[in-house]
Amino acid sequence: MDRDHELSAVLADDTRYHIYRWIAERPGTDVTVAEVSAEFGLHPNVARMHLAKLEQAGFLATGFRRAAGGGRPAKLYRLSDKVVTFGFPPRRYELLSRLALDALAAGGTRDDALRVCREAGATEGRRALAGDVEPPRNRAAVAGLVTSIAEEQGLLPEVDWQDGDLCIVVNNCSFRELSGADPDLVCAMHRAFLEGILEVSTAGIGPLRIEPGGCRISCGGERCELLCSFVAGEE
Repeated sequence: MDRDHELSAVLADDTRYHIYRWIAERPGTDVTVAEVSAEFGLHPNVARMHLAKLEQAGFLATGFRRAAGGGRPAKLYRLSDKVVTFGFPPRRYELLSRLALDALAAGGTRDDALRVCREAGATEGRRALAGDVEPPRNRAAVAGLVTSIAEEQGLLPEVDWQDGDLCIVVNNCSFRELSGADPDLVCAMHRAFLEGILEVSTAGIGPLRIEPGGCRISCGGERCELLCSFVAGEE
């Protein structure tokens, strides 16, 4: 079985997929078999089986916590530091991010790299809108579109309206493996990709100003945050 087939087979089980999604939305947090069992209403042996398969496929990492009374230590599961990538559908922007870094290495500027990533995001937005006359004007539809596009690209976003602003929290960084040498640049590239998505997806509401939040995964945070304030235009 090739690697893509193996990974897709692991997540083909609906329960196992939702367990992985639940853990992935809590990066940096350890969970136990008992916690997974309680959350999903599973027998502990069934929960343990699903967690073992996710660990074997590289989706999860494990550790142990010593029991207070000196008994058998509890096995802990958490999201793996390794970014797991599928060949189908391809994560197009990941390839473009590497091209952007290559462009820098060949003498390009930081702005050149960000432009490549922003256009990649805009391309994904236009692809998602293919066949529609215009971008949605309803705020709930906008949030749904942004969520759908981001999830297709391997992100796990939370997209909510708060006091007229669109707040986006990304719980996993698909650029993580690229961020070691220059986290500030890689964060800017990630943000540029999301900005491209947003510029297309929110065009029916009006121009927006995108500001990064104070939390960044590549700098040790548990999530990345964006706040989108609309300069003009109403629902």
